[in-house]
Amino acid sequence: MNNLIKLYLTFAFMIGANAVFAQDSQEVQVIQTPPAYEGLADFVDGMVQGQIAAHDIPAVTISIVKDDVVIFAKGYGWQDYENRIPVKADTSMFRPGSVSKLFTWTAVMQMVEQGKLDLDTDVNTYLKTFQIPATYAEPITLRHIMTHTTGFEEGSLGYLIILDPAKSLPLKVAMAKYIPRRINKPGAYASYSNYASALAGLMVENVSGTPFNQYIEENIFKPLGMNSSSFEEPLPEALHKNMAVGHKREAGLLKPEPFEIISSFSPAGALSSTATDMAKFMMAHLNNGRLGDVQILQADTAKLMHSVAYKFDDRVSGANLGFYEALYNGHLTIGHNGSTFQFHSELRIDKAENLGIFASYMGDGGAIGRGEFIQNFYDQYYPLALEEITPPEDFNDRASRFAGTYTFWRKNMSTVEKAFSINSGINFEPTDENTLLATGLGRARQFVEIDKNLFRQVDGPMRVVFGEDENGNIIDLSIDGFASMELSRQPSIESSFFVNTLPGISLLLFLTVWVGWMYRRKEFKTMSSGERTAVKISMGVSGINLIFLILMFSVLSIYGETLATDVPTSFYLALILPNIAVLLTIGMVWCAVKCWQNGYWRLGRRIHFTFVTLAAVYMSWFFYYWNILGIQIP
Repeated sequence: MNNLIKLYLTFAFMIGANAVFAQDSQEVQVIQTPPAYEGLADFVDGMVQGQIAAHDIPAVTISIVKDDVVIFAKGYGWQDYENRIPVKADTSMFRPGSVSKLFTWTAVMQMVEQGKLDLDTDVNTYLKTFQIPATYAEPITLRHIMTHTTGFEEGSLGYLIILDPAKSLPLKVAMAKYIPRRINKPGAYASYSNYASALAGLMVENVSGTPFNQYIEENIFKPLGMNSSSFEEPLPEALHKNMAVGHKREAGLLKPEPFEIISSFSPAGALSSTATDMAKFMMAHLNNGRLGDVQILQADTAKLMHSVAYKFDDRVSGANLGFYEALYNGHLTIGHNGSTFQFHSELRIDKAENLGIFASYMGDGGAIGRGEFIQNFYDQYYPLALEEITPPEDFNDRASRFAGTYTFWRKNMSTVEKAFSINSGINFEPTDENTLLATGLGRARQFVEIDKNLFRQVDGPMRVVFGEDENGNIIDLSIDGFASMELSRQPSIESSFFVNTLPGISLLLFLTVWVGWMYRRKEFKTMSSGERTAVKISMGVSGINLIFLILMFSVLSIYGETLATDVPTSFYLALILPNIAVLLTIGMVWCAVKCWQNGYWRLGRRIHFTFVTLAAVYMSWFFYYWNILGIQIP
């Protein structure tokens, strides 16, 4: 979630006043903070400054709107640390990441309103140069795209965010090149998709006859007076000087980061904007498409866009057409969050309170900061006493139904990226207190049953609802506030035993091969040719597996999330090794048979060789299952 901004006074940032948009223009004017938000500036200042110190956040920008008024807008930290340029809410441009999608969805609804796009028509109807493969009989529609129920797998390795503008592909080229595999029928599960979102932008481009970035500029930015906003990458010269320079701390020092290029997937996350520009966008949606005398959506269209279009279960929040719901102290909000490598942002609209909040944080700590901000705001101004719930005394009789690990459908199944989902699930296990303990949600949380298959966090408002198959078996779940990120029960073959324990045992066995060689290398010359061959192959298999582990661990540690930017040569080289290991494993199996047929060594060493062989066979299967063989990179 996000941070708050301070009062905004005549385009200068001072404590005590806030801004409003006049009805006859999109200019900012000054008014006083509403009485209901007494002490807002001091509250926000205290919270944000505390977050900056606690989470090492270089910069923050925030805007809050209420009743058609910008009641708070302020920047914190440095737009440019080296040159000591401070953040200003009206001029400093941040990268809100996937919050950008809300503009894409707004453009889609404009096209729907004009009859140029239909929410329930096969998307292939609107694609000119390629088609989405008909994996299933059911076609993908815009309604599926806007609720993230297309059934696409996720992918990003080496192409989602780049740093070299020369490597950027035109939208239509990228969409044709990076078509993801369809792993579910449309509408079956919600699984967040950057590709599908960018595809929606291409459809806007195709039916409007205008390049996507230009379309957004002419039909949303200019009408709303969002003069410091752009999807262009790099930014136009007039705006470039206002871009906040991303910083990360290295060796105790803040280091500048290059401008991130998302052009190949521009509609999914390429926006650069200011807090006050985002305030205008929020007010337009709060007013069902209108800001002052400008209407970017008809009221009925906006209401349709803001209404629920998909829910896993009626008892938890759902997805609208582009927005998604989240509850804060009983208040239903719609919005979106977003992240790049450098920025973490959140936009929330509370239509009942006519309230909108936008916050964007720079730096890794921003992911924590935004998660704190909106909840803290609601705790301050809309407090809610959490009802204490007594767990059902008989819950442990059925607790085992829910126990297990669940993984997000947002994952890859066809490339090496599948391996990135290892150990990524959320685990639920019964406790002695008749509750479920969940791990994998940032921190351990206890959940208490409040209805059939419905649970609430013991010390918080978070809710989880489980789904059943036709036989009454628990197979999936949804978490309140994560309508586009559903989970399914993890297959047993992906459990910790198979992805941690057995590989760990295998690697220990491989290590013993080399330790044994160090102690017995003098015996090598006295062995038969068959024995020497077996030893050589076992050392090769063991060494290659160990080197692969070390090399891949090093690559992931060094490059981490930047693998979505570029795939280093070392990553490709590392992926060659498992293929060699598998070939040698075939030879090792043959040697294992021979060692028993011909009585190689003493019994203990034959048993050890057999176990090492079994470990090599298992690791070969492991590499195959997780798409590590064949250098499967998109």
